[in-house]
Amino acid sequence: MYVDNGFRPCSSCEVQKADERINADCILARNGFKPYARCDHCTLKAGDCMGIQSTGLIFAISFLAAMFMFLHDPILIKGNIVLLIALLFLLGYRIMVNTDELASTSEKNRKLKEQVEVNNQSLETEVNRRTSQLQKMATQDTLTGLMNRHAFERTLGEIMRSAKEEFTEHVLCYLDLDQFKIVNDTCGHVAGDELLRQLSLVLRRSVRGNDVVARLGGDEFGIIYRHAGIDEAEMMAERLLQHIGEYRFFWEGKTFRVGASVGMVAIRKECCTLATILSRADSACYAAKDHGRNRIHIANDDDIVVLQRQEQMQWINRIERALEDDRLSLYVQPIADLVDPSSVQHYEVLLRMRSPEGDVVLPMAFIPAAERYGKMVDIDRWVIDKLFSSYYDVRQQVRTKIRFNVNLSGISLNDETMAVYIQECFERHHLPYDAITFEVTETAAISNIGSAQEFIERFRALGCKFALDDFGCGLSSFSYLQNLPVDYLKIDGSFVIDIDSNDVNRAMVDAINQIGHVMGIATVCEFVENDRIVKTLRDIGVDYAQGHYIGKPQPLETLGT
Repeated sequence: MYVDNGFRPCSSCEVQKADERINADCILARNGFKPYARCDHCTLKAGDCMGIQSTGLIFAISFLAAMFMFLHDPILIKGNIVLLIALLFLLGYRIMVNTDELASTSEKNRKLKEQVEVNNQSLETEVNRRTSQLQKMATQDTLTGLMNRHAFERTLGEIMRSAKEEFTEHVLCYLDLDQFKIVNDTCGHVAGDELLRQLSLVLRRSVRGNDVVARLGGDEFGIIYRHAGIDEAEMMAERLLQHIGEYRFFWEGKTFRVGASVGMVAIRKECCTLATILSRADSACYAAKDHGRNRIHIANDDDIVVLQRQEQMQWINRIERALEDDRLSLYVQPIADLVDPSSVQHYEVLLRMRSPEGDVVLPMAFIPAAERYGKMVDIDRWVIDKLFSSYYDVRQQVRTKIRFNVNLSGISLNDETMAVYIQECFERHHLPYDAITFEVTETAAISNIGSAQEFIERFRALGCKFALDDFGCGLSSFSYLQNLPVDYLKIDGSFVIDIDSNDVNRAMVDAINQIGHVMGIATVCEFVENDRIVKTLRDIGVDYAQGHYIGKPQPLETLGT
């Protein structure tokens, strides 16, 4: 404002408030005049400062007029006129140059403004694109393009509220592929991912336009049949299973068929909570698997199978809390040497849980749930660490050499990190390898034969021993025995419990004992409940006996006291 009206610029200039750059191009200084004292604070460039230009012109004319007033010599007057004209031309030239500079600066400012607007538009477009991507990531499964679990559960909650408020009926389906693991193990994860992508297209084509389809994780999918009763939804699910059964997956010259197990739950006005209905659908799905796979199981309020599975799922929370609160404990049961009673003392390590009220919970109550829901590795790690850290204290109490039998689940055998963890525990606690015998059930060893062989060979080479538990319960026990380098056979207790009165079971134990000895494997019989069984086992030639008659389980810390 001050500049436009011919005043000298100073620190009060409005432009200075927006930008505090120092004016290095003052017009007065450029024309040989001493600049205004406060001009150093002006934010305008010389070419933009019309006030400076006007002030300079007025100053020059006033100076020459004063000279005329005191000069009377014509020669001096002419000389001053020439000087005045020259000065006016010079000032005019400077004004023209500065005007051009001002025009150039204005053009640059205009272009800069246009560029800023273009950049702002580009930035806004990029922000919108990224926002859209984030919204998709929050609701969409990246592999299949289907709705993800988070969005599915949110949609399910909205549909459940609709069922309560508007008295509508819908059906929730939980779908799990039956042969997916075969493809993954045979062809790798890349093939498995491609199978999931292709099957997601089959699912999309098999539902109505307003139905909801989502990938919940792994090879599990969720479907919500909107505005459908349970009978109608069952027919649609049957068609879906038919489409999946007709589908063929081709990969590198191989052809695979897949199936699916489906659990269904009706969504009605009296429906339960979101967590409960998801749990019931999941339990119904696994009930379908347990009943033969590739079928549908509808969960009812009084469904015993679903209720049992839900009870198992509740055990998972109890197991987690017990691990956190250190409410698991170790018990041991003696294993008697029937041939040489003075040899090394053997004990099987058994697991117990204490309830919050202090009651002892037997493993048969919670181990099935832990095996089904992937908690066995955590439990096995806890047992090993607890036993190894207590070994020397217990040995000092017993005052003799002892060997502990530790049970390992099939899941732990198949876990790549478990062997590393166990070896680290041996080294950390300075435990001799020959102090531990690992027990593996026949079923677990057979179902993970490759992993079992690798695990057994690794730790036997270090000095550990291995026992094959529940031997004889399978149809192919002897054929697998040749492929498993074990040191002990623990004969299934169902053959032992009445061996003193059942000739068939006696013959079975006798046969297993003979084959074991031919292979250089010692034999152990469990469920020894009386002296008659002990006598029968000695007559047969069994090496070890275990059961309540030999000794009842007791807390580890009480051993030797």
